[in-house]
This record gives sequence, C-alpha cells and structure tokens, in this order.
Amino acid sequence: MLSEGTKEGTTLKSQESRRRLIQQILHSEKIHSQEALLKRLGKEGVTVTQATLSRDLKFLSVARVPDRSGEYVYTVDAPKESTQDPFILDDLRREIIAIQFSGNLAVVKTKMGYAPGIAYAIDQLKVSEALGTVGGDDTLLVILKEGADRAKFLKAVTGE
Repeated sequence: MLSEGTKEGTTLKSQESRRRLIQQILHSEKIHSQEALLKRLGKEGVTVTQATLSRDLKFLSVARVPDRSGEYVYTVDAPKESTQDPFILDDLRREIIAIQFSGNLAVVKTKMGYAPGIAYAIDQLKVSEALGTVGGDDTLLVILKEGADRAKFLKAVTGE
C-alpha cells in the first residue's frame, strides 16, 4: 500500500485522490505501460477505465521517457539526469528515422511508438530554435521560431 487513506478493496472516489495515487506510484515504481498502471491501481483497490486513466495521465503531464536500460517508463517529473547525457542523445538519434522541414515546421518520423518520448526529449533539450512539439505514435511536429537556423536544430537533435 502506498497511502494511509487507501485500503485494499476500496475505491478512491475523488479524481484528486486517484491522481495523487498515480503520482505516488509513478514516483516510486517503474511503470512501462497503461495496462501495467491499471493493474497496479487495481492492487490499491482503484478501478478505473483506460480512457479515464489516459485523461489522468494527460492532466498530470505524464511522459514516457527512456530509462538507463533503454526501456520506456512513465514519469511525472523531468529526468533527474542532465538532458545533455549522451545516453539520452544516443537514444534520440537511434529512434529518429527522418526529419523534413516546411517553413518553420519540422516533421520528425520515428520508429513506431517512439514519437512521444522523442518529443519529450526534444522539449527537455531546450533547443533555442524550437518553440514546442506535438507527438503522435511515429511522427512528431516541432514548431520552430520564425527564421530558425535549421542546421543548428539538426545538430542539437541528431548531432549532424
């Protein structure tokens, strides 16, 4: 059990309590999928639909990021290690398939399922040319500042 107010077999009624529990779980354990998180919540006596869990994760700004072993895990905080860590940059570079530009937009193709993690990593790199990212499953959109130096963006993201 994680919190005193949660007893096995009871259901957390309030959205706020459920979200606090999700945060506690993600702070203390490595959770690799929504299915695993649903099962973990079930152990705490919390029954929730996948759709509700997705909304909770979005509300909490939860991201899937690579850990030291290369597996993706959910996190509610920015990674503790520096985003300049070569591991993160190497992982970023391995999973990007292609980058194409159109005006101040960069369309980044990734391996299936990696776009959200890559978008998060780009955001954490704080590349001065990038205003923000939007990630799908295998494609993400990077919005660049007007007149951004594309070569500088590519070097920051791919090292090329």
